[in-house]
Amino acid sequence: RKAIEIKPDYAMAHMNLGNILKDFGNLKEAEISYRKALKLKPDYAMAHSNLGTTLRELGKLQDAELFTRKAIEIKPDYADAYLNLGNILRDIGNLEEAEISLRKAIKIKPDFASAYNNLGAILRELGKQEEAEISYTKAIELKPGFKGALRNRWQLFFELGKFDLALKDSDSSNTKESRSRSLETLYALGNIEEIYKRIEATAELDSKNIDVAAFSSFISENQKKDTAHNFCNNPLSFLYFSNLNYHIKDYHQFIKGIMKELNDVPTIWQPRTTINGFQTPTTLNLFSKSSQYISQLKSIILNEIDSYYSKFKKEACLFIQQWPSNKNVIGWYNILKKQGYQSAHIHPSGWLSGVIYLKVVPPLNNNEGAIEFSLNGVNYFNPNSPELIHQPKVGDIVFFPSSLYHRTIPFSTDTDRIVVAFDLMPN
Repeated sequence: RKAIEIKPDYAMAHMNLGNILKDFGNLKEAEISYRKALKLKPDYAMAHSNLGTTLRELGKLQDAELFTRKAIEIKPDYADAYLNLGNILRDIGNLEEAEISLRKAIKIKPDFASAYNNLGAILRELGKQEEAEISYTKAIELKPGFKGALRNRWQLFFELGKFDLALKDSDSSNTKESRSRSLETLYALGNIEEIYKRIEATAELDSKNIDVAAFSSFISENQKKDTAHNFCNNPLSFLYFSNLNYHIKDYHQFIKGIMKELNDVPTIWQPRTTINGFQTPTTLNLFSKSSQYISQLKSIILNEIDSYYSKFKKEACLFIQQWPSNKNVIGWYNILKKQGYQSAHIHPSGWLSGVIYLKVVPPLNNNEGAIEFSLNGVNYFNPNSPELIHQPKVGDIVFFPSSLYHRTIPFSTDTDRIVVAFDLMPN
């Protein structure tokens, strides 16, 4: 900033400031800085590319593609720009072109481990499993211990039923995610004794590991035997239900106000667990907006969080006993279209999660549009595991531990299902 103050037309300083702001997560400010750099230096390939990645994170995929292609036009041997373009094209759903772009990045830069890793992900989505494995393996050879590539190859091996190879990959990365993946793989291998040993050995280290908490709840119920993990052994008993009508007299008008403000919030088509729907980018916290209705909604959520804690405060599990003292809430919103749904997932970075229903769909005697809670995970399942289905009404507020798996039951009505969701973050 001082450099820019001294020399306002210093394009590199504007770009460097954009990089720093992007690293801080201030994406809109980063976008402004990159655009200033480009106004001063229109042929600045790196600024075009970096603006492209920022726009991608903001959910502006068409603009992101445009600026990234401009970077390549200016600098045809720009391997990073081809990598970024491949990622954008993958988000758009253009997998064939994404593959071509990543192969170009590798041709320009043969030791580009990240490009091999991302290429593997695209090949897997294209059903080219053998080529995907080769690409992941190359990434790991170029960058030994490459956690992202090891994670992706683990997923591929797991899907192919190569559980021994999958376990080797998960065990080679000592992270909280990889330790959870190892437990899931051991379950697939039927090694229950080793699962209990490992959970006990890392009970303190993984005490707040949401992935391990979810699996521990599942295996405890499955085996009718508690593990050494004590985050939240029975998360289904920690569900909480309320409604906006307890807070706002004309809550239908209040919901209209929220939805009007949400129209100005960018969304991405089918990110992560969202199928046939839109969701705000993960880099954007809905509650960072100071708009009238969204700010009021945040206040309601904070009051309900206090009520939730009061209801369960006598419980002995770590989930309650180490309740976050800072009410740091991160929010997003989701629009599902006809045949849309959220696939089963948990919120690994959260503590308490919640959803507020702004628009619902008719159940049609088949629980359509309902939220289903279960101990079953993506990679582990037992037909006898308990589950609970809640058919929401407009204004419903539902809270649950972030370690509890949940999904949306698809719906056939040609209408939108709109919710605001949030995570109360750990300290």
